[in-house]
Amino acid sequence: MSDHTDRTPSDDHLLEHAYDGIQEYDNPLPRWWLAIFWATIVFTPLYILFFHFGPGMLDIDRYDRAMMLAAEQQMAALLAMGEIDEAMIVGLMDDESMMNGGRKVFTSKCATCHGVLGEGGIGPNLTDSYWLHGAQLMDIYRVVREGVTDKGMLAWERQLRPAELLAVSAHVGSLLGSDPPNPKAPQGVESARVPPEPAAAAVEEES
Repeated sequence: MSDHTDRTPSDDHLLEHAYDGIQEYDNPLPRWWLAIFWATIVFTPLYILFFHFGPGMLDIDRYDRAMMLAAEQQMAALLAMGEIDEAMIVGLMDDESMMNGGRKVFTSKCATCHGVLGEGGIGPNLTDSYWLHGAQLMDIYRVVREGVTDKGMLAWERQLRPAELLAVSAHVGSLLGSDPPNPKAPQGVESARVPPEPAAAAVEEES
């Protein structure tokens, strides 16, 4: 039912301007419409705060979390068989969900010391070709997992799940050569990263 059923034509205010001989009434909008309008204005900042800066999860965050949990089961089986190697971490770099998960872990756990873009800070620059503990992806994985206690770096295997350890290692490996602004001066020894050898089965198929 309209909010204005008790109004009479004499109560309506006819605007002076006309277009094509048509004039408009200057009547207020229905109260239910105004209530919805103001409710959306109040709801919007609450939505932004909850989902973008609070505990709420956007669809892409839920998807990445589901992919990480699925990968967690696979990685647990691989760890039990001792099959973590350079080629596996290289393969993770092609998995968008794993890389998104690794970037989020890096941002929350590692960026304080290494910079958001890996440019270095308290910790070394992760984007140049100079390394303190080895340039290979398995070296990175080992350092992330075991830490460097004499330098104050935690052993993250005590706080991260196996899939998260591998994902953040792959993310760090992907930072090589990314050339962030204001990088920290090189530390360690300049070392080239050697690509992993193809699996034996793949070699046999090509031959």
